[in-house]
Amino acid sequence: MALDPRQTLPTKINLINLRRSLVTINRIRKILEDKREVLLLNIRIALEKYSEIRRRVFEKLEKAYQTYFLTISELGFVTINSIAGSTPKTVEITMGERAAFGIKVPIIDIEEETFQSPLTSFFFTTSQMIRLNNELKDLMIELVKLSELEATINRLLIELRNTQKLINSLDYYIIPLYQNVIKRIRLVLEERSREEFVRLKIMKSKLILRA
Repeated sequence: MALDPRQTLPTKINLINLRRSLVTINRIRKILEDKREVLLLNIRIALEKYSEIRRRVFEKLEKAYQTYFLTISELGFVTINSIAGSTPKTVEITMGERAAFGIKVPIIDIEEETFQSPLTSFFFTTSQMIRLNNELKDLMIELVKLSELEATINRLLIELRNTQKLINSLDYYIIPLYQNVIKRIRLVLEERSREEFVRLKIMKSKLILRA
């Protein structure tokens, strides 16, 4: 869309085309402005949701620590450490993308059935141990949600920054350039029209004198 004023000939056709192009550019700017407002709204909603999940994560983390210390006091640190060392540490997470707000945002899902239960004997399977396992499972699910939302917010912020750059480019370079070129051509055409009018008047006067 950029123009070089020195290479734009001052003709009526160019003036018409430039005015049409400027109308199109202003429409594009309006679309970008609407997109920016939608992005800001969704970022605000996502941040509120992020704060809520983050609060839940801290609450669940504090609760899990309390249960962990109660479990240690019940079974002993050596036993807990032995159980933790023998428990498989594999949890499956699937990652993908989906279209939202005109951009691609990440999807992170944790496969709950792949959570590993502690490998304990009947003697070591206590209510505190079961509760700790469930609380850590809930905590992991919330952490995955938090990670997905944080990645989504980052994508939205990047898209917002790029959109704002385009708007700034239109506002401070492209639109003023088109306006200046249109103004220059219009002034040149008006000057030519005045010159043509004066020339016709002179010719008319000469014809009258000859007659």
